Amino acid sequence: MLMSIDGFAIGLLFGLKRIRISLSVIFVIAMFSGFIIFVSMGFGRLLGEIVPTHYMGSIAGVMMICLGVYNLFNEIPLYQRSYFVMIALLINVDSFGYGIQAGLAMQSFSLAPLAAFSIGFSLLFGIIYGKKTKNHFFLQYITFMPSLFFILLGISKLFI
Repeated sequence: MLMSIDGFAIGLLFGLKRIRISLSVIFVIAMFSGFIIFVSMGFGRLLGEIVPTHYMGSIAGVMMICLGVYNLFNEIPLYQRSYFVMIALLINVDSFGYGIQAGLAMQSFSLAPLAAFSIGFSLLFGIIYGKKTKNHFFLQYITFMPSLFFILLGISKLFI
């Protein structure tokens, strides 16, 4: 699932910075994602083909680019709770769009828990992988990595 790539990339950032995130926070982010997808699938079924859903990815892309540029010039402490809330919301702007698309395609609502598990697992895997990385390139330029990742994720959302 494409949403899981975002979760992995964000988890990787936290892992590279050696920031500890409790399993309960990961669980809450995953459950929030599942809830958003479930609700948006209902909207998708109601809206039919009236609303072009590609705007959701563009909105998420612009928000991620802005966050990356802001973080590049004003280092945001990644351990703040408000930052975790912002990450959960950014992941789920896309989830809302994917849920609407799934609703338009009349997919089963069982997709929501599957997506929640996928996002949570990829976030956790990204954190673990980031913590185990010994790559000196990553570690040398780690202060710029979160900003660049967010900018690249945002650009990918605008063009893919």
